[in-house]
Amino acid sequence: MPKETLAPIPTPLPAPGRRARKIQQSSTHLLECAWRLFEEQGYEAVTMEAIARTADVARGTLYKYFPVKEAFIQHRFHADLQLRRSCARAVALDIPDIAERFQYVFEIEAAYAESMRAYVGPYLYYRLSGLQREQDPLERASFEGLIVELLLQGQRDGEIVTDTSAGQMAEYLVFLRLATLMRWLSTPAAPLAPLYAEMIQLFLRGAYRRPIPPPCHLESAK
Repeated sequence: MPKETLAPIPTPLPAPGRRARKIQQSSTHLLECAWRLFEEQGYEAVTMEAIARTADVARGTLYKYFPVKEAFIQHRFHADLQLRRSCARAVALDIPDIAERFQYVFEIEAAYAESMRAYVGPYLYYRLSGLQREQDPLERASFEGLIVELLLQGQRDGEIVTDTSAGQMAEYLVFLRLATLMRWLSTPAAPLAPLYAEMIQLFLRGAYRRPIPPPCHLESAK
């Protein structure tokens, strides 16, 4: 697996004092040590005890910052996600066509996932397990927030329907993205970008060729 430079862990607000700075520095140090081990030995082979030894901290200190090994992946993904969103947003909102905007954003997502394939599976399992049933607020604000922006622009431009909110449509697309990632992980030879392209077409065009009849309760109310 190629070596990668660890992206910095983003902080929403400046550290208010020395204690907060120390917490941030400790978290960054632990994450850097863990990621170096993952890259050298492989994610599955690395234990929490090995990370604690490499970082020269007590296991209790390590678990205080990262309660499970998957939390390291989550923190790394969060840092990279925020950087990708800033870069993608700067370009995507200037692309005139909604389909091309989505294509651009998801090509960036596909390239990143391909480079992090060894970590995507454990991360998704962690996110879908009982350890984290709620949607991550940072992921929602970063990725889903960008999707909402693109949909709102599409609604303003008359490309996207307005009878459904951009937020609700973004939630649908987030679940389509999850299903596409799971499909990709189950077929090791398949590249992700074409699967995302299929997903975008399904989302924008739909699968039903005839007009959809109204729900039964609306028919009975007439």
